[in-house]
Amino acid sequence: MTSSHALSDALHRKVQEAIAASVAERRWVWSDESFDDLAQQLFAHQVQGSAAYDRYCQGRGVLPGEQNSWLDIPAVPTDVFRSIDLCSFPTEQSSVVFKTSGTTSGSRGRHFLRRTDTYIASLAPWMCTFMLPSGDQPRVVVLAPSAAQDPHSSLSFMLQWAVDVRGGAGSAFFWDSSGPMLAEAVESMRAASLVGQRVLLLGTARALQALLESFVSGALGGPLCLHRGSRAMETGGFKGASRTLSRELFYEGLAKVLGLPLEAIISEYGMTELASQGYQPSLFMAVAEEADERLSRLAAELPEGLDADGLARCFVFPPWCRVRSVDPQSLDVLPEGERGLLRFWDLANVDSISVIQTADVGVVREGAVVLTGRSPGARPRGCSLAVDELLAAARLATHP
Repeated sequence: MTSSHALSDALHRKVQEAIAASVAERRWVWSDESFDDLAQQLFAHQVQGSAAYDRYCQGRGVLPGEQNSWLDIPAVPTDVFRSIDLCSFPTEQSSVVFKTSGTTSGSRGRHFLRRTDTYIASLAPWMCTFMLPSGDQPRVVVLAPSAAQDPHSSLSFMLQWAVDVRGGAGSAFFWDSSGPMLAEAVESMRAASLVGQRVLLLGTARALQALLESFVSGALGGPLCLHRGSRAMETGGFKGASRTLSRELFYEGLAKVLGLPLEAIISEYGMTELASQGYQPSLFMAVAEEADERLSRLAAELPEGLDADGLARCFVFPPWCRVRSVDPQSLDVLPEGERGLLRFWDLANVDSISVIQTADVGVVREGAVVLTGRSPGARPRGCSLAVDELLAAARLATHP
């Protein structure tokens, strides 16, 4: 084992132990000191392991031990992952490579993982908290590709974990080369209802919209009446759909055809470059004893934090993944409650880059996020400058 791998393994252990302690104590807020200590250690590891990131940080005048807090660690825009391999180990040593969806240019962002256990340590407790709060093992019905069908999809990796580890009898993926297998998925859910088995329906927004439209057209028969305690999760947005609904109408329609209360339709926020995910807390607030006034107050204070039915439509991330909004021009961190581009500090990204700058627009207050869309038109100026700096740094690192 090389010294860099020994350091990496030690950091994986620290992050996993911190996550496990937080989950065991049901401690959903970390002190700045605890978060900063781990963030600084990861920053030093990532600068040492990635020549391009090292050059970029040097150019910004920010190096390990020389910044005041985790907020000062330079962020990497998601677009950079399409051009530069950013990781602290040789890419051929990856256990998995997650890739973004293709673009018109054909380039795909790449997130290299040397180990997947920390990724799982992050996704598992947060999915269970917000999607499986009763601790049961429902029939997991997935309208998305499996990990075998799409080995480079971080979403498929997460959904595969749900099927393999938390899925009850009949759990399966309903997807083939032509897309979602709607009739077969509905047959499976009807079968679960007949025996009183709960269902956890997981799917992309586009696949769930196809499911809703097929019910409305009558192609799938009458509406379902899923067993009490069943729920559904949508993710991925409506990109590529033939037509779109407002989110409120979409949720209301799904609730009717599945026979679920509105709070049981949950949205998930994740991306290829992150190891952690956010969930809307409406189901958690409805069934969990520890969902006190805090989440309700946060949702009510955030712009658009509550929908027309009074349900929380903000996203909540784990304490090991912090979110802030930044100014689109300067990329400076904004005060809480101000709208800007979302930036993530994800401590589960041990061997890649832990500070990720997105082009998603939102508002953040005490860790709760309202996603309001993506930056319109061209890449925001601040992100564009950062991308140029990183590409130049990568060239210098390769040909000094």
